Amino acid sequence: MKKTITSSLLLFSLLSTTAFFSGCSDSSSSNETIDSTVSGQLVDSYLENVDYLCGEGAEGITDINGTFQCDSLPVSFKISGLKLGEINSLNSDKQVFPQDLVGVPRSDTNNRDVVAMARFLQSCDEDADRKNGIKIRAQVKESLQEEIEFNSDDIDAYASDANVTLVDEVEAIAHLDETTHMVESIESVDKLPASLKEALLTPANTLTQETKNTLSYMGNEERLTYDVYSTLYAIHAANGTEIKQLTNIATKSEATHIQAVQLLVQKYITDVNDFTNVTLNNLDYIDATITEMPTGQYNIESIQTLYDMLITKGEQSQQDALEVGCMVEVVDINDLQADLQLAADSNASDVVTVLEFLRDGSYSHYWSFDQGLKNMGVTEGCCSLGEEYCHPEYPQNASGSEETHGKQKGKH
Repeated sequence: MKKTITSSLLLFSLLSTTAFFSGCSDSSSSNETIDSTVSGQLVDSYLENVDYLCGEGAEGITDINGTFQCDSLPVSFKISGLKLGEINSLNSDKQVFPQDLVGVPRSDTNNRDVVAMARFLQSCDEDADRKNGIKIRAQVKESLQEEIEFNSDDIDAYASDANVTLVDEVEAIAHLDETTHMVESIESVDKLPASLKEALLTPANTLTQETKNTLSYMGNEERLTYDVYSTLYAIHAANGTEIKQLTNIATKSEATHIQAVQLLVQKYITDVNDFTNVTLNNLDYIDATITEMPTGQYNIESIQTLYDMLITKGEQSQQDALEVGCMVEVVDINDLQADLQLAADSNASDVVTVLEFLRDGSYSHYWSFDQGLKNMGVTEGCCSLGEEYCHPEYPQNASGSEETHGKQKGKH
């Protein structure tokens, strides 16, 4: 696979005294636009072709992302004549679940009415693939013309009228739990930019196996970068030299990058068997925080070897540590460019958005390390490492850059 080949090349490069591998992006969050409209998403997964009625009287139909937009509350939802429920307020995450329509806490996915609604909605999906969203079949809407309120006692009758086979109750609850947890996970990442949240809160695409493998490897790469920068910072700080670039990038950027990749894995990988060329072992990509992961310990041999060699080089001097940063970011950018092509080939716009975020951060980090070297008197900065690491064409105001990365003296 591509990633295995890349790791070998990077290892060879490091052995030749110019090399490395993963790095990353930036975690500046964009400000949300204040809007007077009521806009949200109907989910379990994202429910398309559901009718809605706004408080001001306007009507609409949810799109592929389950999106609805009104000028005022309340908003009621229905499938033709079958009224699912109504909301009088919108949660901060702007999602509307069956739990919200029934009027119970999001955690109450075993509520009888919630389960019934989830089973029926999931059963009405046009292609029977809930991961890529739920599009209500046209014939279902045609069969439900009578104006009635949803009643959990009557779901067998609804299914019969709509000519659908009800999804198993256990499966329906599991899917609703998964969707609910995904939204909670996205909302829990404080520094995640709004653009990434919007991209992740969409139906899943169909990824190639190579793209799935890339997501797994990326999680290890991001953790490696965080560990290398954090460890080198601690080593030099103990000797009286504080290299701000290392700690700023690790704590204010890489931690968010790891979480962004975890969210992609959570969205697309629900079974370890989805990976063919990596070993997950005890790494929990969904719930483990960076502080819970063992620093400098990896289950992939090539990554473990790279970590050890990068630390060996970076601990020698401040200049070596900054050079390690240059090498990490350049190779990461190269890696991400290839990964972006894979994601584009899968038409996975959400994956593309996350990868662009990571790449833009790596641009910012590269210039931070470059300036650090120049501040030391290494006039050519990262270019002193040779042509492979000399990239004056990199953007110096990437959209993903953080303010803390731009505060180096003389920095853009």
